[in-house]
Amino acid sequence: MDNPSHTRNHQHRHNLHLGRRTPNALKPKMTDLLFLAFGAVTIGAAILAIEARDLVYGAAALGIAFLGVAGLFFLLDAAYVGWFQIAVYIGAVVVLILFTVMLVGPKMGETALGLKRVSLLAAILVSLLLGMTGALANATAFPGQDSCGSGCDLSLFSTSLLKNYGVQLEFMSLVMAAAVIGALAVSKTDRGQ
Repeated sequence: MDNPSHTRNHQHRHNLHLGRRTPNALKPKMTDLLFLAFGAVTIGAAILAIEARDLVYGAAALGIAFLGVAGLFFLLDAAYVGWFQIAVYIGAVVVLILFTVMLVGPKMGETALGLKRVSLLAAILVSLLLGMTGALANATAFPGQDSCGSGCDLSLFSTSLLKNYGVQLEFMSLVMAAAVIGALAVSKTDRGQ
C-alpha cells in the first residue's frame, strides 16, 4: 500500500509538471502583498516626483518613493540597508531639497492652501508606509524569523555586509552624491544664477 504523503507529493509534482497549480499555490502570501504595495507606492510616488510642477511637491513625493524603497529593503531582510535608505535619503537628501526650497523662498502666486493639502496627503502616505515598515520590522509579524540573540557580533556583521553588499552600498553612495549635486543645481537655478 502506498504512503499517503508520498502519493500527495507525487500528485503535486505531477501537477507542477503539467503547469497546474494546487489551491495553496494560488493564495498570495503576506510578503507578496506587501511587495506589491511597496512597489506600487514607490513607482507611483516616483512618477509624482517627476511630474510635480512644484519643487516642494516633488520633494515630498521623492521622500515617499524613498520610504517605499526602504520598505522593499526591509521586506528582503536587508534591514541595515533599509535604515540606511531612511536615514540618508529621507533624512539628508529630501531634507536638503526642502531646506533649499525654504531658503530660496516660494514662487510668486504660490498659495499656502495648496501646501496644506499636499502636506496632509504626504502625512497620510508616510504614516501608511511607516506602519507597513513597522509591521515588517516587528519580530512577531513574521513568526518564522528569529531575532539576533547574544551571539551577534557587529564586526562579523560589518565584514559580511561589505563582502556581500559592497557594490550596492557604493552604488547607493553615488546616487546620494548625484542627488546632493542635483539639489545644489536646482537651488542655483531657482535663484537665476
